[in-house]
Amino acid sequence: MVTALATSGRGDRGKEVEELQALLVAQGYLLDTADGVFGNNTEYAVLVFQKEHGLTPDGRVGKETMRALLENQKQFEGQQASRNTRSVEVSRFGDRGRNIEEVQLKLVDSGFSPGAVDGVFGNGTKEALIRFQRHYGLPVTGTVDSATWSKLSIKRGKPTSYKKTLEMEASAYSSYESGTHTARGNALRRGYVSVDPNVIPLGTEVYVEGYGYAVADDTGGAIIGHRIDLAMDSYNEAIQFGRRTVKVYILD
Repeated sequence: MVTALATSGRGDRGKEVEELQALLVAQGYLLDTADGVFGNNTEYAVLVFQKEHGLTPDGRVGKETMRALLENQKQFEGQQASRNTRSVEVSRFGDRGRNIEEVQLKLVDSGFSPGAVDGVFGNGTKEALIRFQRHYGLPVTGTVDSATWSKLSIKRGKPTSYKKTLEMEASAYSSYESGTHTARGNALRRGYVSVDPNVIPLGTEVYVEGYGYAVADDTGGAIIGHRIDLAMDSYNEAIQFGRRTVKVYILD
């Protein structure tokens, strides 16, 4: 890893810039790959880092900024090592880094989208965690503690065993009033989806990318062919999901 760097800024390129970018990526400030080209995104990442660490925010990397980056990297690696040797460290609003990105990815795989997967614990991640905790009966803290992490880790993302996959147009819905039931008689809640039974028979277990594991339990007049409607716990969640193309795994 680079330990000394002449002042570097936008337009520069080379191995030293690539190593600088690797530090920014590891610490969650840069979302691009380390390509050795000091472009606009790298400059912005440097500016954010400088502002957060009380440095002169000029978007350029000299000795002072590099020294702070290296020191921050040591602290970050120490936190990661500690995380591997004891119970899960609580992650909360304002945190950033690879560990937060991992939390966000697990939320996506569990069907609770935090919005951008950017390694920054912002409002979207906090709200997604609260929905996840409520859904699974966990203490609603909006933080990642050992109990929440354990439950998140149960969801392993895409299934490894399945019958087939379908590309489908997905929308979302929720119950406006309590007591609403699915076509199979179950109280409507997250984890049930509405399908065309001619495409996916009712009772089929599925995995929907960006939503999670579910059961085909409902039907709807507009749900015909390769369309699927995903039950959410609130109207706001349904609106936020919008309409998108998803891959649906038909499970064994």
